[in-house]
Amino acid sequence: MKREASFSSSLAYAPNISWLLADLPFGERPAAIAQAGFSAIEFGFPSHADIPALEAAHRALGLEIVLFNQDVPVWDAANRGYLVDERRRVEFQRTLGEALDIARRLGVQKVMLPCGVEVAEQTRQAQRDCMLANLRAAAPQAERAGVMLTIEVLNPVDNPGYFLTSADEALAIVREVNHPLVRFQLDTYHVTVLGGDPLRLIREQAPWIGHIQFADAPGRHEPGTGKIDFAALLDAAQAAGYRGYIGLEYIPLAAGAGALDWVTPDRRRLSD
Repeated sequence: MKREASFSSSLAYAPNISWLLADLPFGERPAAIAQAGFSAIEFGFPSHADIPALEAAHRALGLEIVLFNQDVPVWDAANRGYLVDERRRVEFQRTLGEALDIARRLGVQKVMLPCGVEVAEQTRQAQRDCMLANLRAAAPQAERAGVMLTIEVLNPVDNPGYFLTSADEALAIVREVNHPLVRFQLDTYHVTVLGGDPLRLIREQAPWIGHIQFADAPGRHEPGTGKIDFAALLDAAQAAGYRGYIGLEYIPLAAGAGALDWVTPDRRRLSD
């Protein structure tokens, strides 16, 4: 990182163990993260995780689990989520119910809902309307579970066909849903690759941002390996009132726990 931010009390990092410490079996990663001094983690898809190991880590180690993704067991060109496809409404509800059950079991704070790929047989407006309807139906279910739902943009180079590639459009959808537990998830890598400005979004759209994830660009590696000024982002997030955890979802260049060596001790857990 280019410089250290000027605050330390209310923001910390949550490594995503579906991306980091890949040299370890999944079930051993939470303990390794805790041993490295972190108090929280996030993970990707439940079908690619070890849920009993996460539950044990949550109970025994006191690790907070900040976020995971609604399950998409096979992530490919035809399967990147369910929100926009009217034909997959039942599948969306089923996997949402499963996600909220896992969230209750693990004490998870947030669930990201991948929106899906563009459907050639449907107009873009119809897909957008389907997304709105699904989010409006999901919001009260999330409220009962005490969970925030997030949507994010993905760049089409890494995720061809993904429906949502504009942060402005994603934020407009969140504003239309207008529920406090439906928010935008800002991934610095995807936003930057799409030509957006994460710093501007944090400064101007903070009330609509429910979760932030850090990865540098280009490359999607550790902060400090690319062109993004993460210290400025931290300052802006703090000034805008963002509190809690920022996820670390990147492809590590360093091996094992060395991929987290750049994180200073004061960023590994929230201050009391």
